[in-house]
Amino acid sequence: MFIPTKEYLFGSLFLLANRLQAVGDTVLEEITLKQWILLVMIFNMDKNKPSVSEIAEFIGSTRQNVRKMLDTLATNGYVTLSVSDQDRRSLAVSLTDKTLFFFRDFESWGSEFLKELFAGIEPDLLEATRYTFETLFNNLEGMKKKYEKINSHL
Repeated sequence: MFIPTKEYLFGSLFLLANRLQAVGDTVLEEITLKQWILLVMIFNMDKNKPSVSEIAEFIGSTRQNVRKMLDTLATNGYVTLSVSDQDRRSLAVSLTDKTLFFFRDFESWGSEFLKELFAGIEPDLLEATRYTFETLFNNLEGMKKKYEKINSHL
């Protein structure tokens, strides 16, 4: 059965995400691959003690989804959640030493995981894929604004 390229790629994004999570979750014992990515994203934010809302905005997720993951990570000692100094209605998120030790301990695993995942793909194809993903992110941002504007008039 032939599937047109755009439809194939669209469906494959979801399937790939599911398979990545399944493989990653078999290796990581205490946290999920999504939680690990969340910790990495928080680590890479240019802000000390970002709020839950700022993290959600940064990763392109909902505040509720991020909060649920953060609650689990806090229970397991990877983050601390505290009332923000800037806004008492907001929670500030801090990575703990446990997270930093986890990053150190799994750094070589992460490098090996990426090496295996991208095995056999030439550097120029990886760069083309990166460009494609960046374009998709930009397109989605434009679509989000468009649909928010439409929905605000309903």
